[in-house]
Amino acid sequence: MVESYQHILTVIMKRYLTTLLAIAIIITLILIIRRSYIQYNSIVSIRNSRWERVRIQVRKGFAPDPANDKLIFDQFLTKGQARAFTIDNGDDIVYRRDLDPNHADGIHFTPWTYANCDGSSTCTVYDP
Repeated sequence: MVESYQHILTVIMKRYLTTLLAIAIIITLILIIRRSYIQYNSIVSIRNSRWERVRIQVRKGFAPDPANDKLIFDQFLTKGQARAFTIDNGDDIVYRRDLDPNHADGIHFTPWTYANCDGSSTCTVYDP
């Protein structure tokens, strides 16, 4: 019996260390998931309240030639319509519209414009 009392302290310490290790792993996983998925998402919205129908192109990135960047969408928006999409905070968004919105030809566009979201989780571009 004396031998079993000597090992009680070791058994208790192992349980505490196992519990602390499990808590540390859970906290680490929560922080990794939060950092990877939650903090870096932003919602960008494009709204048209000016023209009857306008074609808008939106790309992710801000290279010297945005035509090489990833196309997010290329759509027509009628008056009063809006489109929203999710991006990473670190990514830059550029957009352009038809040069003459009332006579869209899909060839002549305005210059690419940077959508300045200033690190916000939501960003709205009115009448691009």
